[in-house]
Amino acid sequence: MTADPHGTATVRGFIATAALAGLAGCGGGPDPARLAQARTLIAADCAACHQVPGVSGAKGRVGPSLAGIAKQQIIAGHFANTPETLVSWIEHPQHMLPGNAMPEMGLSHEQARTIAAYLYTLEDR
Repeated sequence: MTADPHGTATVRGFIATAALAGLAGCGGGPDPARLAQARTLIAADCAACHQVPGVSGAKGRVGPSLAGIAKQQIIAGHFANTPETLVSWIEHPQHMLPGNAMPEMGLSHEQARTIAAYLYTLEDR
């Protein structure tokens, strides 16, 4: 990985590592059960508003498509795209940016982590 003047390549490498670690099973690859859990959470809580590759029924058009979110530098037009920030955004969007269009979904921190980890695996989709 070659670093650019803004460190984007380094950040993307960290994001990819964090995403895979968040969904990793004992064998080091993505844990099918965690992937299924992420897809189920996304289908229940995100699909009405967002398009999400790999999630059946996630064809919403209220919010942005989440395809390639790992390549985006900014989340919600305001925040640096880091794993910690994405988890916080998913968990408490109204605390981070009061009055924005994304509602509080009542997700736990662990559920938000599972969703964020899945979303970061979408870099190449």
